Amino acid sequence: MNKTKAITNDIRGNSNTQRGIFRILVGSLLAVSIVYVYIIGTITFNVIARKSLENTAQILGSNISNLELTYLSDMNSINKSRATSLGFVDINSHIFATRSIIHVAIR
Repeated sequence: MNKTKAITNDIRGNSNTQRGIFRILVGSLLAVSIVYVYIIGTITFNVIARKSLENTAQILGSNISNLELTYLSDMNSINKSRATSLGFVDINSHIFATRSIIHVAIR
């Protein structure tokens, strides 16, 4: 307890120590304020960017749904008469490509 009183009396009596402590406290307050403003700004910009990305994702999802609907309607319209009108022909004989394995590599 005596040591604490001695330090307190030293601070009261020495104006240079008081100025130093005051400067440290003001500097700390300024640094904390700058960090606070930076963090709040970062949070704000991230929220705005997230909203923009959500809107973009919603638009892309809508476009995908439209493309899927178009695909399904086109799939239902494919039949043999449409294929022949587009130039496809009916094949009579099936031709298969085969490969004969002559050499086997063993490691």
